[in-house]
Amino acid sequence: MVGSSLTPNGLYPGKDPAMKPEDLIGKVPWITSKGFLDPGKFPIDGVLKQALSTDEAEFRSALAVLRSMYGHERKEAGIFLLGLFMSCEDNWGKRSAIVEALQGVNTQACADVLFREFKRFKSSNTTRRYLGTVLNVLAQMPSELIEEGFEELANDKSFSQKMRAKFRAVLNRDSYGFEDYF
Repeated sequence: MVGSSLTPNGLYPGKDPAMKPEDLIGKVPWITSKGFLDPGKFPIDGVLKQALSTDEAEFRSALAVLRSMYGHERKEAGIFLLGLFMSCEDNWGKRSAIVEALQGVNTQACADVLFREFKRFKSSNTTRRYLGTVLNVLAQMPSELIEEGFEELANDKSFSQKMRAKFRAVLNRDSYGFEDYF
């Protein structure tokens, strides 16, 4: 069925609307032989449109699918998440949701973008939770991607002593030091 497209109700044109999900096995590449969704083969276009939606549920659903797609070797999903993040307004809820979706995008580009957030936004009552999310996502990245960035932040006198201690705690892989950030 290469080249055919699904209708809005998820079926091929001319198919019976009473078709059961198991009838799709073998007919669409993103449904496995056992009837499960394969995010690595799922079409990305509709998900990208959803990620741009102003509807909160659609937006968050798309982020979850993009994160899953990235985890299934769809590198373009990670690139889109980074682009979405870079173009996001200062809506702290959306920014935090995108940062959480970037968890697992273990690339130097992603780490660099997230480190810049500490320079871009000073810690305040408004930004504290958001920066905590950024810190937690960075802390889960491999050491080789984050050591230099956290060393720089830990030595930066423009941050409070408490923040620099949190940065050092990540460097030492001491979760106690930054868990109380929220």
